[in-house]
Amino acid sequence: MKQKISATKNQKYLAIFLAATMFLSAFLIYFTASSKTDSNNDTLAPEVGNQSLIFFSQVPGKHVLHEFNSIINGLEMSPDGVTNAVYVDFQKTKGTPLESIFGNMQTMNTSFSYGTDVTKRYGASYANGSGFELHEIPELKFNVPANTRVMPYDGYQILDRTNGTYNIWNVVGSPAIIGPIQTVAGVIDILEGNATATTEYNQILSQAEPEGSIFQEIVKRTNTSDIPAKEYYRDLKKLDDGSYTQTSIYLDPEPEINEKIKAYQANSSERGVTYNVTTLGNITKLVISSDFESLYNESALLSK
Repeated sequence: MKQKISATKNQKYLAIFLAATMFLSAFLIYFTASSKTDSNNDTLAPEVGNQSLIFFSQVPGKHVLHEFNSIINGLEMSPDGVTNAVYVDFQKTKGTPLESIFGNMQTMNTSFSYGTDVTKRYGASYANGSGFELHEIPELKFNVPANTRVMPYDGYQILDRTNGTYNIWNVVGSPAIIGPIQTVAGVIDILEGNATATTEYNQILSQAEPEGSIFQEIVKRTNTSDIPAKEYYRDLKKLDDGSYTQTSIYLDPEPEINEKIKAYQANSSERGVTYNVTTLGNITKLVISSDFESLYNESALLSK
């Protein structure tokens, strides 16, 4: 029986596991949205209420209602130009090494001062440094500042998360939206059919099976993201027997990627790892399965 790996080794594994992308920028909106809101340009509606904790049903107007079970659902609500995106199911991170990186339902509550748990999280980033997030809040309630300012937009009530201190706004629903006012409005435009969601990842995602994943990410090559393919997708799943499966999909991979996969596949059984490789045109799909420690070691080899 393999020994339990230490927290330090878990963190080292995760550093390798996540090294191919810069996705964490998508999850820092709440802390880095430093641009001040120009209150002179805000259209203010009557306050939602003086209570710090409000139920979504107290917010008049339309609420978001969209399927939210994978990164694909998040992209369906994302304006064009996404450079990288991440989806995390916090109901599945508990008890796994990913909990120390992504947190859990309670840490999300603390990070965003919601006063209630968040079970799923999606974040999208753009080349200009902007981004937004989607949060699943099953209790359909959260904390807001007293006398929260509201901006009506196409039948929705966009809530000012910091009452003018920063450009961070919420729209209630399933999922809730949070981000800069311009991006939040862009998501609403898509929901209302007045704009088109991003479609640039459709080809690579046609080969993905994201349902049931703890974590999913997608990224494209830009001036600031050095990845060995035009686009790259990855997810991680924990199986019923306690083992893990990691799926990596490359669109237009560099030749060395396929060469490396072929070389390590040849003797993978000696390391206790199962390989399943599929090539379809310009797409290479790699699925590796093993216990967590062996998956860590294999990811280290593949990332060299």
